[in-house]
Amino acid sequence: MKIVVLGAGALGSIIAGHLAKAGEGVTLLARGERAAYLKKNGITITGLAGFNTPCAITTDPRQLYEADALIVTVKTYDMEAALSSVAHAKFSYVTSVQNGVMANEQLASVFGSANTIGASAGFSGEVLPGGEVRFTANGGFDVGELPKGSSQRTRELSDALQKSGVNSKAIDDVLSLQWSKFAMWVGFTAIGVLTRLETYKFASDPGCALTCVRIVREAASIAAKMDIPIQDSGPIPVKAMVDGSEEEAVSATMGLGTRFETQAPQHRMSVLQGLEQGRRLEIDETLGFAVAEARRLSVPTPTLELCYGLLGGINRYL
Repeated sequence: MKIVVLGAGALGSIIAGHLAKAGEGVTLLARGERAAYLKKNGITITGLAGFNTPCAITTDPRQLYEADALIVTVKTYDMEAALSSVAHAKFSYVTSVQNGVMANEQLASVFGSANTIGASAGFSGEVLPGGEVRFTANGGFDVGELPKGSSQRTRELSDALQKSGVNSKAIDDVLSLQWSKFAMWVGFTAIGVLTRLETYKFASDPGCALTCVRIVREAASIAAKMDIPIQDSGPIPVKAMVDGSEEEAVSATMGLGTRFETQAPQHRMSVLQGLEQGRRLEIDETLGFAVAEARRLSVPTPTLELCYGLLGGINRYL
């Protein structure tokens, strides 16, 4: 396959590195010092995988003309500019592994709904100070047609990813999975940033877990208002966090914290990583979007709104 990966952060590097190592025709669109590092050193992945591989790197989107697939991995606040930079190119289909649930419409507005497929990323990593990427979780990069269904093209992309070492499935209900992951993500991100703790630490703490659960349940209530069912997101027991009693949900969250401590003790939420590097928080397009949707649909989300306000204060003083 001929694949363009737009964005050379942790996820983009993990995707491009694995695909390049597997022999796929991948080009990674990067910027500035990151691009210079990758051109000189290749992509180095540590943690759950250990390899270094050369990869085609470009800093000029005008050099991109056509490819089978475009995978967008930039931050949500960079999405508009990133898509504008490659709008001239022809892709058979496009998708994104961004946080949040806005990407489907943004991609469709540029490349058309027929060329847009949905994706949900349950894998994670962190760019280390030396330029390597630590691969911290391989929960999956699942793809599907929107709003429902799978197809030859989603199976093609999924097969390429799975063979490369990034866990992937072609699924029939990607919109449900996107909202399920989003509900979990807003809770974990809010608490992860406000506490500045590794994921296992706040998820294992009863008070933090309780607040996290309340945010997750509020976000899930927005999806319910739109008749979007919630499901488990990879190893994350989202249904247990949403459907059971609050006590059961806290217990499920703390159990997840124990698994993180065993399997990924260094895992930290991506927004926390960005904060520590001086980047603005990826919250307006995620938590802010959820708050706006809740108000539009008359869904009460008091804990979510409180945390969004606190995070907004952090953002304003970065």
